[in-house]
Amino acid sequence: MKVTYLIVVLLFVYLRVVPAGEIKEPKRELALESAIAEALARNPELRVLEADMAAAHEFHGAFTLSQLFLFPGKRALLVAIAKQNIELRKLALEGLRFQLATAVRKAFYEEVAAQKIAALRKEQLGSAETFQDAAAKRVESGYASDFEVAKSQSDVINAKKLLRAAEGQIAEARVELNTLMGRDPSAPLQVSGKLEGAAPSYTRTDLLALAMARNPSLRTRSMQADISGLNLRKTRFGRRPDFAIGPSVEYLPSEQTYGISATVSLPIWNTSKGEIESASAEQRKALADIEKLRQEIVGAVTKAIARLDVARDQLALYSPAYLNKLKALVDQAETSYAQSATSLLIYLDARRTYFDTLADYYEALANVAGSRAELESAIGVPLALKISTPKKSKK
Repeated sequence: MKVTYLIVVLLFVYLRVVPAGEIKEPKRELALESAIAEALARNPELRVLEADMAAAHEFHGAFTLSQLFLFPGKRALLVAIAKQNIELRKLALEGLRFQLATAVRKAFYEEVAAQKIAALRKEQLGSAETFQDAAAKRVESGYASDFEVAKSQSDVINAKKLLRAAEGQIAEARVELNTLMGRDPSAPLQVSGKLEGAAPSYTRTDLLALAMARNPSLRTRSMQADISGLNLRKTRFGRRPDFAIGPSVEYLPSEQTYGISATVSLPIWNTSKGEIESASAEQRKALADIEKLRQEIVGAVTKAIARLDVARDQLALYSPAYLNKLKALVDQAETSYAQSATSLLIYLDARRTYFDTLADYYEALANVAGSRAELESAIGVPLALKISTPKKSKK
């Protein structure tokens, strides 16, 4: 049997001409699945060709094994892009969770405020019913006209209407909370909490620094800019040739041929200028988007701080001493009216002032809580986080 050993080195020059004006922008995202597929594509490729030579009644088989090797640095670049894309998706999930948490906090504050308003309306209804009973007794005793009875009945109707509206606000807030938490919208839900102290004090400088460091949208844009830079390097690396090496065997009963083949892609005319320009433009756009987003965040945070300051100043007008004084005055007016020691006008004015002021107070509390939620949304992190300024080391 004659065996012939033949070593063949083949050099294939890859020629591709990009027509003028044809600039195709490659996809810039490489997820983990793409990285796995890319790795599988780099595994050795085995080709088997089997044929039966009918004329000679001889078996003829050809076996080729080829292993592709990337230019040094390409594989590490692909891995870095894949890792950045995975981190980008994690960051997007983090941002989604924060926005959901912000919406839940806002709905929670709205329901707590609605509960306080409902409690106030129940108190107002009780006061109106007391007024109705006192008016009826005064009319029976001859100290008042039927107008007071009609007025008291009107106050009871108005109080019931306001109470029902407050209960409707509680129901709406409960539906929103249940929906945000993935529960049945009509499921019962007990909410307890307070609105006081819902707006901790931070300086504008600290809040802006926190937004620049922790805002998920800004971090996402920064990571996208990093990925665009890696994609630009990847595109430039595309001009550097990859090569494949592998053995081949051709089998005949009378002769076996062994060979080694090497394949190299040399971009002689295809210099990837279009792809490089496209990747460079994408990187410049990503950097410009970061600067634009920074300005938008600064504007949103500044507006939210101003709104929170206004809401906090409005809330400060309702001091506990003033609210307690109003409560004492309305209790005194109610007792005096029942004893016919004060006029109807003074009593009605005292009740109206008390309940309107308390309603405005709870509305101011809700505005502070809502302004805080808007500020947290603009910053991108909860305000409950402690803001620490790094200490300068002494030289």
